[in-house]
Amino acid sequence: MMKKMQIFFAMFGGLIIYICVSNFVVLSKLDYNISFSQDHINILADDETDGDALPSEGDKAIQPTSQTEEHQERKPLQETDGDVFPKEDDSATPQQPPAQAMVSQETKRMQYIQDYSVQEALSMKPFNNVTTAAYQHQFWSGFCNQYMMFVGMIILAKKEEYSQIIVDSIRWKDLFGTNQQIRHDALFDVLHWNSFYPELPRIVSHDAELLPDVSIIQRRANRFSTAMAWKVDVVNASKPHSLGKKQTSAVHAYLNYGRKVHKNRIKREAFEVSIARDAFRPHPTLQLIIDEFVKSIGNSYMVLHARIEPDMQKHKSCGDKKVTAFKDIIRMVEQQFEEPPVKTMVVILNREMLEKEVASPNKDNPLAAENLKLLNDLIANGLWGGKVKVVEAGSKLAIDSGHDIYSKYYAISGGIINYFISIQAEVFVGTPVSSYSTAVTKSRFFRQALGNYFYLPQGMTLATPANATHPPLFEC
Repeated sequence: MMKKMQIFFAMFGGLIIYICVSNFVVLSKLDYNISFSQDHINILADDETDGDALPSEGDKAIQPTSQTEEHQERKPLQETDGDVFPKEDDSATPQQPPAQAMVSQETKRMQYIQDYSVQEALSMKPFNNVTTAAYQHQFWSGFCNQYMMFVGMIILAKKEEYSQIIVDSIRWKDLFGTNQQIRHDALFDVLHWNSFYPELPRIVSHDAELLPDVSIIQRRANRFSTAMAWKVDVVNASKPHSLGKKQTSAVHAYLNYGRKVHKNRIKREAFEVSIARDAFRPHPTLQLIIDEFVKSIGNSYMVLHARIEPDMQKHKSCGDKKVTAFKDIIRMVEQQFEEPPVKTMVVILNREMLEKEVASPNKDNPLAAENLKLLNDLIANGLWGGKVKVVEAGSKLAIDSGHDIYSKYYAISGGIINYFISIQAEVFVGTPVSSYSTAVTKSRFFRQALGNYFYLPQGMTLATPANATHPPLFEC
């Protein structure tokens, strides 16, 4: 009997040991898988929002279950250095040596780029149980005028309670370049934008079954040069609905909204602040061009938007606020800052337009010639007696990138590059008669970057004083 009990306990003990070992192996594998998944999430995390993983197929977080749930969960934005790519979580991991940290960060940046197109495609799949719209007009003019139209389009979509907008209906004009229309997702980070749903309407691809009232036309070899054709009467369309009754509807919506806010007739909408502060940003590949440029000049830089091109000379509006002589603007800048506040100044203007004006045998424009000569002198010799280096960015960076889209459509790409370089600057100097300057200043205001100045015939003025409740309004 005793011997049988010993055999029983021996077998029982062996069984317990086997179960423990098996569970240990399972738990070990589970722990490995959890760690691997978390690493993947960190690679795709967005450090400028709440660190959540980017949307993936089947991700319940992006389903339209609630119109307020995602917005309520979003954490307050933190100030960053403008780098949109994921960063190391310093609080959660031991400090790495600088070289190792740099390699790790660069690896994650490249991984983000590699994963982006797949994640973007998933995030742009249209939902079938929400209202969808298509913008029926085209943007025109320069980048920031088009930006006003884009924001105005969003204002209209929010007013009509449309939850999605077809991406093929949102096209940006390469003004003064090819003059062609480029689809929105080639230029901007749609994946990041869609993470703001439902606060902002999603930007989605076309689905012929869900949205049969329109068809997509591939005009050129470039897959981002698409157009949209209505297959039904626009008035009766519902899959998708038509957005924007007139060509000017979007820009008027933007301007009217701004005036009402400034007159305190309505409160500023949270979604508009989100657009200006963070939701609207360049495509990650375009952002890389910006980041490399900023890295080359260092973070200590200011931006001067010198709106002195020939078209501004001829522009009839707001003549009492315009300064078109480059030498007067430079004089005001050097007087405003007795000692240079930065090491580099980035001058933003359309050099190509200036050079064409000066080279044309049919045009006699001595001011344009004088402005171009001073620009070249500044590039060669700097400011404040050579203490501050003067450089240009914009279209040249787009062309030099060799990218198949950005180097070809360099005018619109250059405008975007300059815009986001301006947002990241220590100091921004612009003019109230330009939609570009006022749009940059608005975005900087909501990012708490208050070193913004406007040049006027009577001198420089601080555009965003500490007690300002609104950014300056474009009214020219």
